Amino acid sequence: MEKEVNVIKLDEEFMKEFWEELEAMGMPVKELRECIQCGRCAATCPMALAGLEYFIKRIVHASMLGLKEIFLDDSSVWGCQSCNRCVEVCPMDIKPYELIQAIRRVCFREYAMPSNTIDGLRNYYERGHAVIVKGFEERRKKVGLPEMPPTVIGNEEMRKKFQEVMKQTALAEVAPFPLD
Repeated sequence: MEKEVNVIKLDEEFMKEFWEELEAMGMPVKELRECIQCGRCAATCPMALAGLEYFIKRIVHASMLGLKEIFLDDSSVWGCQSCNRCVEVCPMDIKPYELIQAIRRVCFREYAMPSNTIDGLRNYYERGHAVIVKGFEERRKKVGLPEMPPTVIGNEEMRKKFQEVMKQTALAEVAPFPLD
């Protein structure tokens, strides 16, 4: 009795399209294709330790195969903690973190992202911080700090300048909320 094998049929044209998208998003695919799948990135990756299905080694491999749909259907790339350990240990200088960022940009353009990403972007645009902790003003006051930190969130003029800069980025094209 023969065991049934799952086969993924690779479409070279589809692979090329995805690679072109990654290139446009800042990931040199030539470098990506240098990966020897040694697994050093996976050994240091908190995503792998957290049990995410697609941790960095699998993300690199799927990208090399042009499997864009995996990233649109699975939110693992959004689990990256930006620790850059994968970059530090890569013997081929692949820059896996840059790949994660490029894939996120591709997913963002397809609106394939967790809802908290949209909330974070909205906070970032409106207030200059992606994560706004409720009651932060009171907590700051309790420890003798001004209610507003000396960042964009507490400086109206700088916040408006920051928003003008944000309007000149790709966010203006694809933001799932108004940039007014």
